[in-house]
Amino acid sequence: MSDQNWGPGHPSQNQPPYGQMPPMPPQGYQPPTPAYPYASWISRVLASILDGFVVPLPGVILAGIGAVIAFSGSEVTTYDDGSVSAEGGNPVGVIVMVVGILAIFLIEVWNLVFRQGNTGQTLGKKWLGISVIRESDGVPLGPVMALLRWIMMAILGGACFLNYLWPLWDSKHQCWHDMVVRSVVVRAR
Repeated sequence: MSDQNWGPGHPSQNQPPYGQMPPMPPQGYQPPTPAYPYASWISRVLASILDGFVVPLPGVILAGIGAVIAFSGSEVTTYDDGSVSAEGGNPVGVIVMVVGILAIFLIEVWNLVFRQGNTGQTLGKKWLGISVIRESDGVPLGPVMALLRWIMMAILGGACFLNYLWPLWDSKHQCWHDMVVRSVVVRAR
Protein backbone atom coordinates (compact mmCIF):
# COMPACT_ATOMS: atom_id res chain seq x y z
CA MET A 1 0.00 0.00 0.00
CA SER A 2 1.32 3.45 -0.84
CA ASP A 3 1.81 6.30 1.59
CA GLN A 4 -0.70 8.58 -0.07
CA ASN A 5 -1.81 11.67 1.78
CA TRP A 6 -5.52 11.98 1.11
CA GLY A 7 -5.80 15.32 2.86
CA PRO A 8 -7.95 16.55 5.73
CA GLY A 9 -11.58 15.53 5.77
CA HIS A 10 -11.01 12.17 4.04
CA PRO A 11 -12.47 9.21 6.00
CA SER A 12 -9.01 7.68 6.37
CA GLN A 13 -7.86 10.75 8.30
CA ASN A 14 -8.49 10.97 12.05
CA GLN A 15 -8.57 7.15 12.23
CA PRO A 16 -6.22 5.37 14.63
CA PRO A 17 -3.80 2.89 13.06
CA TYR A 18 -5.15 -0.63 12.58
CA GLY A 19 -5.42 -2.52 15.86
CA GLN A 20 -5.46 0.56 18.11
CA MET A 21 -8.51 1.85 19.95
CA PRO A 22 -9.89 5.28 19.07
CA PRO A 23 -9.36 7.92 21.75
CA MET A 24 -11.99 8.09 24.48
CA PRO A 25 -13.98 11.28 24.94
CA PRO A 26 -12.78 13.50 27.79
CA GLN A 27 -13.99 12.68 31.26
CA GLY A 28 -17.34 14.34 31.98
CA TYR A 29 -18.25 14.47 28.28
CA GLN A 30 -22.00 14.54 27.70
CA PRO A 31 -23.52 13.97 24.27
CA PRO A 32 -25.36 17.02 22.95
CA THR A 33 -28.87 17.38 24.31
CA PRO A 34 -31.80 17.71 21.91
CA ALA A 35 -33.23 21.15 21.22
CA TYR A 36 -36.39 20.11 23.07
CA PRO A 37 -36.64 17.70 25.99
CA TYR A 38 -38.00 14.23 25.27
CA ALA A 39 -41.63 13.59 26.19
CA SER A 40 -42.30 11.51 29.28
CA TRP A 41 -43.63 7.99 28.99
CA ILE A 42 -46.85 8.88 30.80
CA SER A 43 -47.59 11.78 28.43
CA ARG A 44 -47.13 9.40 25.49
CA VAL A 45 -49.49 6.86 27.07
CA LEU A 46 -52.13 9.50 27.82
CA ALA A 47 -51.89 10.88 24.26
CA SER A 48 -52.38 7.34 22.90
CA ILE A 49 -55.44 6.87 25.09
CA LEU A 50 -56.90 10.17 23.87
CA ASP A 51 -56.13 9.31 20.24
CA GLY A 52 -57.55 5.80 20.57
CA PHE A 53 -60.72 6.50 22.52
CA VAL A 54 -61.66 10.20 22.56
CA VAL A 55 -60.73 11.32 19.03
CA PRO A 56 -62.72 8.59 17.18
CA LEU A 57 -65.70 9.00 19.55
CA PRO A 58 -68.02 10.57 16.90
CA GLY A 59 -67.64 7.45 14.73
CA VAL A 60 -68.12 5.17 17.74
CA ILE A 61 -71.32 6.98 18.68
CA LEU A 62 -72.59 6.78 15.10
CA ALA A 63 -71.80 3.04 14.91
CA GLY A 64 -73.53 2.50 18.26
CA ILE A 65 -76.66 4.34 17.13
CA GLY A 66 -76.62 2.25 13.95
CA ALA A 67 -76.37 -0.96 15.99
CA VAL A 68 -79.32 0.05 18.16
CA ILE A 69 -81.39 0.89 15.07
CA ALA A 70 -80.30 -2.28 13.26
CA PHE A 71 -81.06 -4.71 16.04
CA SER A 72 -84.01 -3.11 17.85
CA GLY A 73 -87.13 -5.08 17.06
CA SER A 74 -85.18 -8.03 15.71
CA GLU A 75 -85.83 -11.53 16.99
CA VAL A 76 -82.79 -13.29 18.43
CA THR A 77 -82.74 -17.09 18.40
CA THR A 78 -80.24 -19.22 20.29
CA TYR A 79 -79.77 -22.76 19.04
CA ASP A 80 -78.73 -25.88 20.96
CA ASP A 81 -75.24 -25.80 19.42
CA GLY A 82 -74.64 -22.33 20.89
CA SER A 83 -75.06 -20.38 17.65
CA VAL A 84 -77.15 -17.22 17.60
CA SER A 85 -79.11 -15.64 14.78
CA ALA A 86 -81.00 -12.36 14.57
CA GLU A 87 -83.88 -11.91 12.18
CA GLY A 88 -85.89 -8.84 11.30
CA GLY A 89 -83.05 -6.32 11.65
CA ASN A 90 -83.35 -2.84 10.17
CA PRO A 91 -81.10 -2.38 7.10
CA VAL A 92 -80.93 1.40 7.64
CA GLY A 93 -79.35 0.76 11.02
CA VAL A 94 -76.78 -1.54 9.41
CA ILE A 95 -75.90 1.23 6.92
CA VAL A 96 -75.54 3.77 9.75
CA MET A 97 -73.36 1.31 11.67
CA VAL A 98 -71.09 0.76 8.63
CA VAL A 99 -70.83 4.53 8.10
CA GLY A 100 -69.84 4.91 11.77
CA ILE A 101 -67.13 2.25 11.44
CA LEU A 102 -65.85 3.91 8.27
CA ALA A 103 -65.84 7.26 10.10
CA ILE A 104 -63.69 5.76 12.88
CA PHE A 105 -61.17 4.53 10.31
CA LEU A 106 -61.07 7.85 8.42
CA ILE A 107 -60.69 9.87 11.64
CA GLU A 108 -57.77 7.66 12.70
CA VAL A 109 -56.07 7.94 9.28
CA TRP A 110 -56.51 11.72 9.28
CA ASN A 111 -55.23 12.07 12.86
CA LEU A 112 -52.34 9.58 12.86
CA VAL A 113 -51.12 9.94 9.27
CA PHE A 114 -51.97 13.35 7.83
CA ARG A 115 -52.26 15.55 10.92
CA GLN A 116 -49.33 13.98 12.75
CA GLY A 117 -47.28 13.71 9.57
CA ASN A 118 -47.71 17.39 8.66
CA THR A 119 -47.69 19.02 12.11
CA GLY A 120 -45.95 16.44 14.30
CA GLN A 121 -49.00 16.21 16.54
CA THR A 122 -52.13 14.12 16.72
CA LEU A 123 -55.00 15.74 18.60
CA GLY A 124 -54.04 13.79 21.73
CA LYS A 125 -50.42 14.89 21.44
CA LYS A 126 -51.50 18.50 20.88
CA TRP A 127 -53.70 18.43 23.99
CA LEU A 128 -50.74 17.08 26.02
CA GLY A 129 -48.11 19.35 24.48
CA ILE A 130 -45.91 16.72 22.84
CA SER A 131 -44.80 16.23 19.24
CA VAL A 132 -43.26 13.55 16.98
CA ILE A 133 -40.31 14.81 14.96
CA ARG A 134 -37.51 13.38 12.84
CA GLU A 135 -34.49 12.75 15.00
CA SER A 136 -32.09 14.09 12.37
CA ASP A 137 -33.49 17.58 11.83
CA GLY A 138 -36.43 18.15 14.19
CA VAL A 139 -39.16 18.56 11.56
CA PRO A 140 -42.44 16.60 11.36
CA LEU A 141 -42.21 13.17 9.73
CA GLY A 142 -44.46 13.78 6.75
CA PRO A 143 -47.50 11.61 5.92
CA VAL A 144 -45.57 8.69 4.37
CA MET A 145 -43.27 8.21 7.37
CA ALA A 146 -46.18 8.82 9.76
CA LEU A 147 -48.06 6.00 7.99
CA LEU A 148 -45.00 3.75 8.29
CA ARG A 149 -44.71 4.66 11.99
CA TRP A 150 -48.39 3.76 12.52
CA ILE A 151 -47.97 0.43 10.70
CA MET A 152 -44.81 -0.39 12.66
CA MET A 153 -46.55 0.57 15.90
CA ALA A 154 -49.35 -1.91 15.10
CA ILE A 155 -46.93 -4.69 14.11
CA LEU A 156 -44.37 -4.25 16.90
CA GLY A 157 -46.94 -3.42 19.55
CA GLY A 158 -49.06 -6.41 18.55
CA ALA A 159 -46.07 -8.73 18.47
CA CYS A 160 -44.64 -7.64 21.80
CA PHE A 161 -46.06 -5.28 24.41
CA LEU A 162 -42.45 -4.50 25.37
CA ASN A 163 -42.44 -2.02 22.46
CA TYR A 164 -44.66 0.31 24.50
CA LEU A 165 -42.57 -0.06 27.67
CA TRP A 166 -39.22 0.51 25.94
CA PRO A 167 -39.25 4.34 26.46
CA LEU A 168 -39.09 3.76 30.22
CA TRP A 169 -35.38 2.85 30.01
CA ASP A 170 -34.33 4.15 26.58
CA SER A 171 -32.13 7.26 26.73
CA LYS A 172 -34.17 8.98 24.01
CA HIS A 173 -37.51 7.63 25.31
CA GLN A 174 -38.09 5.87 21.97
CA CYS A 175 -40.37 2.92 21.24
CA TRP A 176 -39.16 0.42 18.66
CA HIS A 177 -41.46 1.93 16.03
CA ASP A 178 -39.74 5.30 16.66
CA MET A 179 -36.35 3.67 16.12
CA VAL A 180 -37.48 2.17 12.81
CA VAL A 181 -38.57 5.53 11.35
CA ARG A 182 -35.90 7.50 13.26
CA SER A 183 -38.31 9.70 15.15
CA VAL A 184 -38.40 11.03 18.68
CA VAL A 185 -41.27 12.35 20.76
CA VAL A 186 -40.49 15.67 22.43
CA ARG A 187 -42.28 18.27 24.45
CA ALA A 188 -43.78 20.69 21.97
CA ARG A 189 -42.30 24.10 21.30
